[in-house]
Amino acid sequence: MADKKGAIGKFLIELLIVFIGVYGAFELNRYQEGNRERKIKRNYLISFKSELVGVRGQTRDLREKISSIVKDFEEQYAAGERPALHPPEIYFGSALLITQIGLTDDVFVQLDPSLASSLSGGYDLVQRTREQVKDFNDLCNAKLVSKAPPEFYDRQGKLKPEYDWYLAGLKDLEAKLASLVTIIDEGAMPGTNQLLEELE
Repeated sequence: MADKKGAIGKFLIELLIVFIGVYGAFELNRYQEGNRERKIKRNYLISFKSELVGVRGQTRDLREKISSIVKDFEEQYAAGERPALHPPEIYFGSALLITQIGLTDDVFVQLDPSLASSLSGGYDLVQRTREQVKDFNDLCNAKLVSKAPPEFYDRQGKLKPEYDWYLAGLKDLEAKLASLVTIIDEGAMPGTNQLLEELE
């Protein structure tokens, strides 16, 4: 009887040891998997933050360029001069194209729903801005570039109505770039920094 109890006790101890070993291995595996996921998230966020910094710089440079063109034109026009309309050659660099993908809500829903919410509309804004830049550049090339310089002004020195799109288009682009900077400064960058701090 004592041998039987000893065998059952030994069996239960072995069973407990096996259970602890399997449970420990499972927890270790889960811990390692969690570390891998954190590293992947952290590397993604670091890369995304780097792209955001580049885009913010590009966007601000473009805004300053457009603002300078508009200001110079309006000052000269107000002074009675007849400034020529030139294609401003506005182009986005690769950082904006990469960040456009990063601004999709789906990418961040898994990481943090509040960050995804703060990025809402970012992808569409970049897409619309890129399309508008392309359309504006195409229109400039079609309307402003020719062998014989176009006559932009009427006899009274007023800009002809068919060229009203020029300043309006530049101002609209400037506003869209300002909105993009706002999304980056007030949504994407703080949210990314917060997530990185949480992953430390």
